[in-house]
Amino acid sequence: MTGAIRIWAAALIAALAITRANAAEPTPVMPEPLPPPPPLFFVHVGAAGVFYSPPDAQSTGGGFLKSIPTGTALGTATLNNVAIPPSYTVSLEAGYFITPNIALAISAGVPPLIHIKATVFNLAPALGTDLLGSARFGPLAGLLQYHFTQWGPFQPYFGAGAAYVVQFANTSDGVLSNFNIDPTWTFVVQGGFDYMLTDYGLPNWGVFADAKKAIYLNPNFQGNLLNTNIHIKTLGKIDPWVASTGITFKY
Repeated sequence: MTGAIRIWAAALIAALAITRANAAEPTPVMPEPLPPPPPLFFVHVGAAGVFYSPPDAQSTGGGFLKSIPTGTALGTATLNNVAIPPSYTVSLEAGYFITPNIALAISAGVPPLIHIKATVFNLAPALGTDLLGSARFGPLAGLLQYHFTQWGPFQPYFGAGAAYVVQFANTSDGVLSNFNIDPTWTFVVQGGFDYMLTDYGLPNWGVFADAKKAIYLNPNFQGNLLNTNIHIKTLGKIDPWVASTGITFKY
């Protein structure tokens, strides 16, 4: 019996030693998952409204401006209070992140239809219109942007750059035949934000709101008055605001 007791005692001691050794081993800690890498590209697609400042029309020496003798039975045409109603279109912006916060972007869209009107026009009752002319006129802008990323899904940004604005089509003549808007350059400043839908299981998708301001957008409006050979060329300082909202995609 003594030998058996010794064997059982030795087995019990060995079992206790193994248990203590297992208890002494630390529980393995799983490493935290790495954060997703910052995006390299982004795309904004949405609806935009263009809101024009009242044009400060100035003569460029290419004809008459305010009071224009027509040489017809209509007498003298008086063009005052030139105005441009808001126009609406589809906007597109694409950018590349050269750092996690700094991006280069190109902004464009479907050229909006712009209507130039003389709201105080003495011949409007006789002609049935105060429209000087209409055209599709829009910019292609290059922007340098800074994106703030420290506030989670809310990511505001600011940008500045330049745009080349051109006429894509002369859609209709009004008081001015052969109506044309000359191409020109302008400065652009921008502010907006992305709100990413990460909390909804869509880490690459979001919504955005954006506002741009064109500065020193001074194109020439020109055409012939009432199908005569009287050529009118006027510098219009229009400096529009462009407000847009839509969908963001980052990858």
